[in-house]
Amino acid sequence: MSSRHQDLPVILHNDKRGLLTVEDDKLDVLQLSRDGRPPKRLLSCPLRNFLFAKLSVASSGTAKLGENRKLDLHSLGSSNSSGLQSNNLKVVKLHVLVEPINLPEAGEWIENIMNHAYQGMKRSKRVLLLVNPVGGKGKAKSIVHDTVLPILQSAGCDVDLRETTHRLHAEEIAKSIELNYDVIATASGDGLVYEVLNGLAARGDAKKALRTPIAPIPTGSANAVCTNLFGVKDTFNIPLATLNIIKGQKLNIDLCSVLLLPSLTRRFSFLSTALGLMVDLDIGTENLRWMGDTRFMVGFLKGIITNKNCKTKIQLNVVEHDKISMSRKARDRIKEKKGSKTLGSGINPLTANLNGLSINSTSNPTATTSKNVPSKQLPKSGEDDSMKTPLPIQSPTQNTTKPDIDEDELENGPIPESKPLEPNSTWITIDSSGNTSKSNIKRSSVGSLRSNKSNRSNGTGTAASVDEPLQVVRKGNWIDGEGILYFYAGMMPWVARDLMQWPVSISGDGLIDVVVQSVVPRTMMANAITGAEKGEAYWLECQHYYKVSAFTVENLDKANQPIFTIDGEAFEWDQFHVEVHPRIANLLSLNGDFYVSEFLQKHDEKA
Repeated sequence: MSSRHQDLPVILHNDKRGLLTVEDDKLDVLQLSRDGRPPKRLLSCPLRNFLFAKLSVASSGTAKLGENRKLDLHSLGSSNSSGLQSNNLKVVKLHVLVEPINLPEAGEWIENIMNHAYQGMKRSKRVLLLVNPVGGKGKAKSIVHDTVLPILQSAGCDVDLRETTHRLHAEEIAKSIELNYDVIATASGDGLVYEVLNGLAARGDAKKALRTPIAPIPTGSANAVCTNLFGVKDTFNIPLATLNIIKGQKLNIDLCSVLLLPSLTRRFSFLSTALGLMVDLDIGTENLRWMGDTRFMVGFLKGIITNKNCKTKIQLNVVEHDKISMSRKARDRIKEKKGSKTLGSGINPLTANLNGLSINSTSNPTATTSKNVPSKQLPKSGEDDSMKTPLPIQSPTQNTTKPDIDEDELENGPIPESKPLEPNSTWITIDSSGNTSKSNIKRSSVGSLRSNKSNRSNGTGTAASVDEPLQVVRKGNWIDGEGILYFYAGMMPWVARDLMQWPVSISGDGLIDVVVQSVVPRTMMANAITGAEKGEAYWLECQHYYKVSAFTVENLDKANQPIFTIDGEAFEWDQFHVEVHPRIANLLSLNGDFYVSEFLQKHDEKA
């Protein structure tokens, strides 16, 4: 489609002549002068922020021949003269008149601007909006009614709003809903996303259900998904999160089956699995929810004071453990995607200049009211795999030679049953029980890894000594007998705004990023806080990093470490086994990917 459409002459709200023009991916509303002076720009709106256009009757009753028609234009704009604060964006409703002589081209103009603004994405979506009224600081209900709903309604969305009343209520809803929504939006923290995904994944038609994307609205105390989608600065950007519901592209993500033994209880994880310090800083700060995500920093500081060892036996099916190689691959992937604009480019996607217009939220467009199943979402022009059916799931314990496979079940049926994993000799074992004797190899207790290209890499970015045992190299330089401060397995780069724990995590790559943090002097962990938001701890030698396809963990001290967490939810445990289901679930993202971090934008090999 051409970047320039025909101009549309209109009569403005002040009864003066105007012109609506679209050029360079933005809508300009111009006021024309009668004395030959250049037109005055009243509104400039990026098409990403444009929501809705509709031609209606100018006065009450039915349209009459020869009468002017009203053209309603809805967009997101800033009430600030600078237009630079995207958190201040609100619905802007502009009403102009179209004269009869221009009505034929008005319909074509409307269709053109809507096509260009939505780029083939479905308009007027049917949205299931789940609200946790007591999550975080307890402001979700007012945020939804004051900010979210006006934006959705102005875009012509049909919203089914439901408030949760008890724990796992969202999971119950997701298990039983009809699959006739275009998106499930969650106004809460990460907990509601966890519940919805587990509800969808437990269904008999789980693979089909999980193709319905989820779009989070950050109103909880833990909002890691929003940090990964919008970046640290825009984590709590409600207008941006709402625009994502309307115009977000599907982003395939992996899920993990977490099988608890001996009960054989299975839960699904989309974000993290944690042991040790990371459990204490999360569950141990529940009483500090009023602090927002600051509570996690308080918990971290308390944890490094105690500095206790998490006694466990971990077995990992490692795919890669070379830090330099992993970071290079993640950065190369970003370079390949540079052809399109990303939220990580440092440009505010919601910047819009607004002058001389009042914000009017009294009228709404005609929202979609049909209760029928919506038509299938159209693929975006040039879109590749973001709309494709998820890959068939093959568990490491699953028999893949089963004859007479039901294709519909393979495509739309349940997720295969999880069975206990059986690690073999190719898996590595990390033991922190203290029962194994330490190697004579000495490890530096301070500093980060430094690249030396002239030396042979040992897989962690440091030079491998000729005397260094191969097994230690293969374990990412882990030495049996070392203490574990925490074990953290994740599926997205950020776990909180102030901690990018897995900076080389790639959405939908079928792998889990695992960090095993050694017990080190308290001052070293305290110093590691600086730069944690930017992923700089990745290069610490004491932070062992692996990409794995599956792992098992055994509790060696049940009395003193009775719980672990799945996506921030606490569970008692003896053992648990984890495996990946590649690209089976979906989020919405304005650019079809996670936010591009500074870590991945750097061209050098080391931070």
